[in-house]
Amino acid sequence: MGDMLAEQRRLRITEYVQQHESGVVSIAELSQMLAVSDMTVRRDLALLERQLVLRKVRGGAVVVQQADGEKSFGYRSKEADPQKKIIGWLASQLVLDDDRIILDAGTTTFQIASNLTCKSRLTVITNNLSIARELSQCTNIIIILLGGIIKHHELCTVGDMVKQSLSLLSADKYFLSVTSFSIRMGAMETDMAETEIKQSMLHSAGETILVVDSSKFNVTSLIQVAPLKQITKIVTDDGMPADAIQAIEAQGVEVITPLRQTFGPIPNNIQLLVDYTATQRTSNV
Repeated sequence: MGDMLAEQRRLRITEYVQQHESGVVSIAELSQMLAVSDMTVRRDLALLERQLVLRKVRGGAVVVQQADGEKSFGYRSKEADPQKKIIGWLASQLVLDDDRIILDAGTTTFQIASNLTCKSRLTVITNNLSIARELSQCTNIIIILLGGIIKHHELCTVGDMVKQSLSLLSADKYFLSVTSFSIRMGAMETDMAETEIKQSMLHSAGETILVVDSSKFNVTSLIQVAPLKQITKIVTDDGMPADAIQAIEAQGVEVITPLRQTFGPIPNNIQLLVDYTATQRTSNV
């Protein structure tokens, strides 16, 4: 229980610093907000700094960001994002022993990978270096890392070599992460090179499962990756509007959320995040 409360406290710290107008928050301010000691806050900030989420400064903390303002994959994958952790666990329940799956280069698919260590005789195909490294500790998982040109910010490979490799491979399931999605346009992206890889992955898999948080719904991006008819399931959080879920399922796409899942009891650490996000939605109404 203590670890769960600590994780919830660090989520609150991260969100508070990120949303603060000045971008800098003092230890005293955090201590007062959380009703904990300065020492507890210092320990939390030290951990968040090691995870590249925040940077400690004299008497407080600031958000870590790239010089050009764009957050790197390493930052985003370690950033305390409860929705992505929830979706990662839910999506991992769709993976069976002996499955051949494709995980693309998204921070949500990285969360799926983090939940696959208990699977047996699994084959994971990915163009993401962080996912390959995350799973490399599991000798029971075959990892196929697709070679190509590395995108440094995203820690993934793109280009014709990746597409050629995918044309020779066959998978049961493809877990697709995107920038945004809508009922009219389906899954959308902003980057052409990554879109081409995602479309090749889609063609190599028996079914495509979209993993995306509800904040990306009804947001329009530049490029269509796939229409809804090419997607079999959408795994998301409980923030999706009920009428949107109904409209999506009317097109034959199953929507899986924490409230709608049938996998069984949710682990305590994930349930804590579900409860936390529900509280946040209520407080924002």
